[in-house]
Amino acid sequence: MMSVGMFLGWASPSLPLLLNGDNDGYPVRLNMEEASWVVSLFILASCVGCVISALMVNIIGRKYTMLFTAVPSVISWLMIVFATTLWEIHVSRFISGIAVGIVFTATPMYSGEISPADVRGIVGSMLSVAVNLGISIEFMIGPFLSVRNLALVSLAGPCLFVITFIWLPESPYYFIRRDDKQKAINSLVQLRGKKDVYKEADSIEQSVKADLANKASFRELLFIPGNRRALATVLSVGLIQQLSGNQAVLQYAQIIFDQANGNVESKYLTMILGAVQLICTVVCMMITDRSGRKLLLMVSAIGSACSTAMVAAYFHLQYNHADISNITWLPATGVILYVIMYGLGLAVLPLTMASELFSTNVKALGTMSCIMVFNIVAFGVAKLYPVISESAGVQTPFWIFTACSLVGAVFTYFYVLETKGKTLEQIQEELHGSSKQKVKNEIHPSVDFGSTHI
Repeated sequence: MMSVGMFLGWASPSLPLLLNGDNDGYPVRLNMEEASWVVSLFILASCVGCVISALMVNIIGRKYTMLFTAVPSVISWLMIVFATTLWEIHVSRFISGIAVGIVFTATPMYSGEISPADVRGIVGSMLSVAVNLGISIEFMIGPFLSVRNLALVSLAGPCLFVITFIWLPESPYYFIRRDDKQKAINSLVQLRGKKDVYKEADSIEQSVKADLANKASFRELLFIPGNRRALATVLSVGLIQQLSGNQAVLQYAQIIFDQANGNVESKYLTMILGAVQLICTVVCMMITDRSGRKLLLMVSAIGSACSTAMVAAYFHLQYNHADISNITWLPATGVILYVIMYGLGLAVLPLTMASELFSTNVKALGTMSCIMVFNIVAFGVAKLYPVISESAGVQTPFWIFTACSLVGAVFTYFYVLETKGKTLEQIQEELHGSSKQKVKNEIHPSVDFGSTHI
């Protein structure tokens, strides 16, 4: 996930060099339109990665699906190092997007399945902390390195992942799914650090077999009320995350700060931004199992709305030629406050909830579907942000982000299910209720998604 964060953070310090010329003599130069494709192709390719991941996780396992992502990650960074034309940059970003799509589908699934209920929120939140660590590394070292050297340093991410992760066990849920209970027990012994894991293994076996009694098709996902509510919840929380403006802020941070004409150099503001975001996601990780998901999501959405409103107000005054000499601090403050509020909930919890809410038989399909939708929306935000900013002013997209965050806070209050402190089995019981068996009997067999039970 840190490697994913490095891909996400690469654009902010690198785009100004690619737009204005790299002092190290990097041969590729971009205009703003080409730069927007560098950002958005990466996000669009994540959809492809989601499909690949959903097909792989139940065939070769969660662990080896995640390890596979090191291959496209390394290829992508090497292509940037040796690129001489624009198309090589575009292909590199597309390949890295595939890796990111696989990671974002498989990793929450793995972390949710290996974690005990009392720390599952913390473990799930660690994924977003690791992403933000990667982003912060890029933000802090990127302004002082050339495009080529930053890509070389970033190669350490996937290499470090392989060296550390290869020793960890496969998910016990995957082994139970493959009807290999002894391997599941061995995995639990390694994960829990104790030998008395038979009760948990039996509970996992009962849960997985009950879920796998159903087909893993889109019909099952959409027409079983509990699955439908899980899908609607994860989709909505993820859409709130994307429409709050995180892609615009992260990918174009240095450019936004340049447009604000503040007193502090944009590269230093971007470094502060990365550090603040990392700290806030760590705070969210520490409190998510104490305060609960729902409260954090609401606070995060309302805070994000207030923050983007500050940025929108400044650029609105600038667009209308008002005197803004005394409030040049406002956009930087708004962006940093946005990162704080976003990091307290929206940055972390969509992935955590994706690992919690879907039942075993539709987990891969549901997670894949949600991540694909998130990436399509993120692609739209990343691609349209510079277009709308240039045609209607920077304030326009930030007003849109404000409205979406407020709507998200209201939705969370009325609809989102609290999962704090509950086992995966308890969450499924609450989602499906007593009508689960009745609905199962009413659903007719349908065509599976692909040739595999996902």
